[in-house]
Amino acid sequence: MVKYSYKWPNIPSTSVKSVTEADVFKEIDRKFCGRDRCRFVLPVVITEQESKAQLHFRQLAFLAGKLDRIIVLPNVYNSHLGSCLSHPFRFYYDHSWLDEMENKGHFKYITMDEFKAWLLERHYAGAIPTGQEIHLQGTRKSRLLERVTNCFRPSFDFSGRPIVKYKVLDHHNQYDLNITDIMMNLLGDKARAYEYFDDGGHLFSTVNDDYSIGDYGIVNEKSATDSTRPSPPVDVINLFYDRRYKFIEDSDADVPLPYSQRWVDVANKISSHLKPYIAIHWRMERLEPVSNLLPCAQDLLDKMDMLVEASSQKNDTFYKSPNVFLLTDYPHLLTATGAKPESNSFNARQLRPEHHEAIQYLYTHSNITLTSVNTDDIPYDELPEKNWHILPVDATSTDIDKTDLPADRSVLGIVDKLVAMNAQWFFAGRPGVCAKSSSFTGRISRSRLNAFKNGDKNIIIPIQTFDMLKEEF
Repeated sequence: MVKYSYKWPNIPSTSVKSVTEADVFKEIDRKFCGRDRCRFVLPVVITEQESKAQLHFRQLAFLAGKLDRIIVLPNVYNSHLGSCLSHPFRFYYDHSWLDEMENKGHFKYITMDEFKAWLLERHYAGAIPTGQEIHLQGTRKSRLLERVTNCFRPSFDFSGRPIVKYKVLDHHNQYDLNITDIMMNLLGDKARAYEYFDDGGHLFSTVNDDYSIGDYGIVNEKSATDSTRPSPPVDVINLFYDRRYKFIEDSDADVPLPYSQRWVDVANKISSHLKPYIAIHWRMERLEPVSNLLPCAQDLLDKMDMLVEASSQKNDTFYKSPNVFLLTDYPHLLTATGAKPESNSFNARQLRPEHHEAIQYLYTHSNITLTSVNTDDIPYDELPEKNWHILPVDATSTDIDKTDLPADRSVLGIVDKLVAMNAQWFFAGRPGVCAKSSSFTGRISRSRLNAFKNGDKNIIIPIQTFDMLKEEF
């Protein structure tokens, strides 16, 4: 159930000892945490792309609350979440959900800027925070985590703390196991005491053999009779996270993070410009066989024509000629200079003639609008003269010091998602036949279905799938 391993970090010992008994840090910690000693969970890396990564973040935030620790808001970039990335959390997300959950007592959070300010004051006072790097992953070894460098390593005293790697069952069906309790066990204070090595190089808890690592975390607790001093606390858990399924069962943890008002405003402006419109999400990456793509495009066009015809029969002039907004991982610049798939995991070498053929069929028979990052490099002269309209989006930002940050083209996924949520009609490919199953599609469809059930008159068809066009004999 739980596989456990550890190794020593390649970090030189700090020249300033971390503070344990002295009160020098207490005033600092009360200022930032409202208590004598701060306790943080720092998500160094959360794998998977934005829609799934934010689900994992919500799970970790709730877990941090159960551990009596404060969650540090990770940075964001390129559709990922991690503490060493370039943009602040607020670049993608609004803080309203965080504030609501904090008010409900689920967890507390601190921004990255505030966390860095705490680190700076601790170091200036000579009270180096203690830390430990912990990898939480599924039963298979995570190659993704092995490639990540923790930019915060120089900030902590890791003395006596090995890098710990836990492999825990990761499945949508958890076989009636309480994974939450297992996670709390593995990241809890007892585990930190068990794994601490004293100055003599011996596992600290073996003095009285209080705990051991078992299939379900730290188990076999015995009565503590030893009078030795307790192991020093871990101020900051540096967490490397690579799992696929949730483990917190709480309806509040299932509520998606609201996006930054900046992107909501951009999406609303596009929606107002296009209305009435059909939104189509077509994830082509890794779809097999690619021979399905053209028949799927034909079925999609047939269903859109039927929709327009049905509107015409009702003499509804407003809906006779809806615009079409396309969300796809296929290159928005088609085959023009600089074109590449929109998804980080969709390699240009995976593109086949069938991909191009299906997209060409779409814009030959309908008027398509898409988004792209606002740069001077959009080769409009290499794109179709009609039926393929690019709407540029400003993806730049600045940090707290007004320093320019790198443009993040992945915000297009956020804007596209919001535009699709606002559409009058929404189409998505049948999973496994016309498109790959996608949490991105799921987020859109759940939002639309919820709005439709609550009487939103803007939503006409919450979701409809397109399939392979059936051949007539």
